[in-house]
Amino acid sequence: MSIPTHIGKRDPEDGTYNPGLQTEIEPVTRDNAIYNAFVASITPSDTLGSGTEKYQQDIFNRAPLSGLFGFWNTHSEITITVSSQDVPAAPQITHTYTNLQLNQAITLPVLGFVARPKVATECQVVISDGTNQRELSILVAPLPLTDSEANITTGFPEIKVNKTATQNDVGDDLYFTVIAPQRAFIAFDRQGNVRWYVCAGTSETPPELCLPVYNNLRLSDGTFIGSDVYLQHYYQPENMGANEPLGQRELWRFDITGRVLGIYFLRDRAHHSLMELAGENALLYASDYISVRKSGEGPNPDNANQGPSSEDCIAILDLSTGYEKVYYDLRIILNFWRTPVPMDLSVPYTYDWAHVNQVVFHSSSNQLIASCRHQGAVIGIDRETGALRFICANHDDWQATQSGIPTTDWSALLLTPINPETGLAYDLTDPIQKEHADRNFWTWGQHNVQLVPSTISDPAIIEFSVFNNGNYRTRDRSVGVVASENASRCSHYLVDLTNKQVKLEFEYGQNAPGAAGYSPYVSTANFFNYQDNEAMPRLLANFGGSIFQENSAYPAGLPVTLEPGVSDAQDPLEEKMGSYQGRTLLQEVDLNTLNPLFEIEMTSGQYKFPPADVDDVRRVDLYSFRAYKMPLYS
Repeated sequence: MSIPTHIGKRDPEDGTYNPGLQTEIEPVTRDNAIYNAFVASITPSDTLGSGTEKYQQDIFNRAPLSGLFGFWNTHSEITITVSSQDVPAAPQITHTYTNLQLNQAITLPVLGFVARPKVATECQVVISDGTNQRELSILVAPLPLTDSEANITTGFPEIKVNKTATQNDVGDDLYFTVIAPQRAFIAFDRQGNVRWYVCAGTSETPPELCLPVYNNLRLSDGTFIGSDVYLQHYYQPENMGANEPLGQRELWRFDITGRVLGIYFLRDRAHHSLMELAGENALLYASDYISVRKSGEGPNPDNANQGPSSEDCIAILDLSTGYEKVYYDLRIILNFWRTPVPMDLSVPYTYDWAHVNQVVFHSSSNQLIASCRHQGAVIGIDRETGALRFICANHDDWQATQSGIPTTDWSALLLTPINPETGLAYDLTDPIQKEHADRNFWTWGQHNVQLVPSTISDPAIIEFSVFNNGNYRTRDRSVGVVASENASRCSHYLVDLTNKQVKLEFEYGQNAPGAAGYSPYVSTANFFNYQDNEAMPRLLANFGGSIFQENSAYPAGLPVTLEPGVSDAQDPLEEKMGSYQGRTLLQEVDLNTLNPLFEIEMTSGQYKFPPADVDDVRRVDLYSFRAYKMPLYS
């Protein structure tokens, strides 16, 4: 039988398919003009300590907790310190710029201001070269209003700090989280103070002042790149199909001060994963490839949302030009006829059967490791040939075909799961063992596949983590686990390609936060070693898609699912058309003790009701698709 494979090239790199990187576009030209005017105002007399240095807070009107300092430089090292006597517990943030150009005008970002709800905050800035210095006092405006304060649906999140940490506990890096839909990209310090943010803007915000706050990534040069559903201001393909969803074809690149450096115009949406390929100046991403399949065709037994398929392509983008270098078509690589669990009815007339939501590159084995949410599968694809190398997923239904006659030996690619309780392979012909594997081993609706630091150099060993959302925990949707009895798990797996086995090395979330953190969609899990010390394993857990209803039996709210009967079985305890609220729980966990060292909780602060005129309830209020721990200064 055949081995599924497909690697292709759609883009002739002449702008006809993928228009590529745009720099002569209003957000970029506007910001260039602002920056150039700022630099032009600096003269040789504006040395540090002269009192005539130039400073502008939020110079591009997109990043309120950033400043730009300009002066005529005479020293190779400059140290900037930001603190606030108004919030004495807020850690002082200090950064030293090195190898600076001498005897010329330079600009330096100033970061680390503190902002609070409802009240302004005075912050102090000290800029020094060791001999001369400039001191500034900056009054920072209050944080934007929340939903309940502004009586809107996409305000700034309400923030509850459940656990703070010391420098010895977690260091000085900040916690970055992207709060959607159309809310904010925020950085918190270890005391839960907001130290930087950008907002999506509102319907009244001029397009040139917008930024993505959904699928954001920091690149190795310190800039950010991201897409967002609402960013459809400057580009829409001319040859879009009638049922193609709008948005996320503009990939914005910006810096920490909010300056837009370029916008990539993409023929297919950059809806999910973004990963920089080290040393290649290229972006690996999960692309929406809308096929030519017509409505009514395909394997979906429910005949729901039939039409073009989506989220079934992986692509590599040249960041210097914005042209697509290569793509991998999962309709050929993976089994297109295997039905999705869970499903997603959010884009009408579109068959979302694979839902590739994250891709990473495992260099030692030369494989792309991809998370296919609606197949409950993490797969390995040979980067050079496009051949499928392994499938880490429940073994059911892989032989499904349009004709009913198997054409591919999928069994040769399916990994054997090892029961962590016994150390032996599950006997999947035994109904009891099979159910145990479904409920406790396999991933369901997972997000955020990441490589885990490993001491094993064998290219046949691949260690990855996922945020195992846990939708249904079975392919039999009639017996799925309901949200109030479920738990999302941050899971670490080890794949042994030589023996075609997969082991569950570790998981967190089943017992705590348990159902209160159950996230039927989005969310992230990042395993790392604190200070690169294997004796201090850590987890940045972002239970980013929790949804709850008011219920007297559940102090933290009754956990409910995103789409009752679609993303999970409907819970008899929930009120389908009742009010709901979104919640994001962000933790840094000490994996030696399983205790959170840091924890913040974000909600919209306002219960919502689903529209009364819809058949398919979709509860979207507040969620976090991405979270990172990283320095404020790059």
